[in-house]
Amino acid sequence: MIRPDNALTSSPSLRYGLLGPEEELTDFIEKVAIALHWVAEDGTILWANAAELKLLGYTREEYVGHNIREFHVDAPVIEDILQHLGNNESLNAYRARLRRKDGSIREVTISSSVLRVAGRFVHTRCVTIDVTEANRVSELQERLAAIVESSDDAILSKDLNGIIQSWNRGAERIFGYKAEEIVGKHISTLAAPDAADEIPNILERIARGERVDHYQTRRKTKDGRILTVSLTVSPIRDASGTIIGASKVARDITEFDQQAQTIREANAALTRANSDLQQFVYSASHDLQEPLRMVAAFSGMLKKKFAGKLGPEADQYIDLTLEGALRMEQLLKDLRSFAQISMDGEEPAEDVDAGAILDKAMENLAVLIRESGACITRTPLPCLRIHAFQLEQLFQNLIGNSIRYRSDAPLRIHVAAEQLDTESVFSVADNGIGIDPQFKEQIFGMFKRLHSTAEYPGTGMGLAICQRIVDRVGGRIWVESELGKGSTFFFTIPRRPL
Repeated sequence: MIRPDNALTSSPSLRYGLLGPEEELTDFIEKVAIALHWVAEDGTILWANAAELKLLGYTREEYVGHNIREFHVDAPVIEDILQHLGNNESLNAYRARLRRKDGSIREVTISSSVLRVAGRFVHTRCVTIDVTEANRVSELQERLAAIVESSDDAILSKDLNGIIQSWNRGAERIFGYKAEEIVGKHISTLAAPDAADEIPNILERIARGERVDHYQTRRKTKDGRILTVSLTVSPIRDASGTIIGASKVARDITEFDQQAQTIREANAALTRANSDLQQFVYSASHDLQEPLRMVAAFSGMLKKKFAGKLGPEADQYIDLTLEGALRMEQLLKDLRSFAQISMDGEEPAEDVDAGAILDKAMENLAVLIRESGACITRTPLPCLRIHAFQLEQLFQNLIGNSIRYRSDAPLRIHVAAEQLDTESVFSVADNGIGIDPQFKEQIFGMFKRLHSTAEYPGTGMGLAICQRIVDRVGGRIWVESELGKGSTFFFTIPRRPL
């Protein structure tokens, strides 16, 4: 008979006489969410509650009655556990690994003591707690902490009031403050005098849930130096999703910024020098045209008036003078064209009809085409965005190149174009003397020639001008050729929206 003042009478089931105290205790232990089991002295499992069976995935028949050694992954561990318990020692959160029925491994802690009656070992009383996920989270946190501590960047956190909460070694190295000197102080401690007013704005953005990515600004070190830094600031949220602070990664880019500034200044100086040089070349090539025309004109007059009267040697000198003057005049024209292309940096506003530009280039070459007997064919050509003068130069130089280096066979030249998604590919093919493949890059250099001027006249500037034009518009130019089998020059022009 249970006394009315017994503590167990607080149970509703006992008050109403539904279960006895032993029955209620058994029911509680069986259904409690904590995994429990009893083990005999030899390791045989005598009993396990539902939570223990659920943890490992076995039925009662597959677990109870079996030796506990069958379910431990590490044999030395279970032997050590049984030895401690056999010595009447208690275990508290002893780490072990158990194998589930599906083969997976669970990391657990085991707390256990031995029930003895009259000094006789009756069974162990074991509590099994699954710590697999907790260990994984702990390992992840340790790994992240190690990464943060080993980072060369400054990594810190602050609350929404701007008070610094954490500070890694990278922050110590960059800003000079040790963690104990700076944690608890306001983030404005690091602000450069001209950048202090930006901190409230950053905190407001973080409070709204925004990120601040790669924000370049200036910060002050402990010793007063001003650094250029790149900041990435992200909100920190608690388990409920509420924003409670911000994490900040600060990278010292002072040296990089100084190098970039040096490069910008050097590029600006180089741009000015190139501009001055281009202007000089353009002006000089223009100014030298007139005296050269005078040399050519008077040489022509000497040849006409005194040919055969001053002797063969004098005739030869006059011919060489006239030839040199004409070549120099053409070279200066080519240099002027090259300089004009280099100075023309503005984007054309509208597309031009490549077919119409080809017609104009062929008009310029009409005398050469007629004298060479060249047969020029074409496919339909597209409209594209490029300076008309530049495209005219491309066609004129490439067709002129085909005429100049023709073979004894009747000359055929074919101009074609193919429209791709991002560019137009043009080709100018001929059946001329061809080019040895080893020289296919060399021919685009300024003044690069594979033949003497006696064999094939020219200044060696035509293909260099073509290369310069194509480079300026962001395209490519190349040649496919074999000796004696003609050449095909290709160039691309990027397609741009109107």
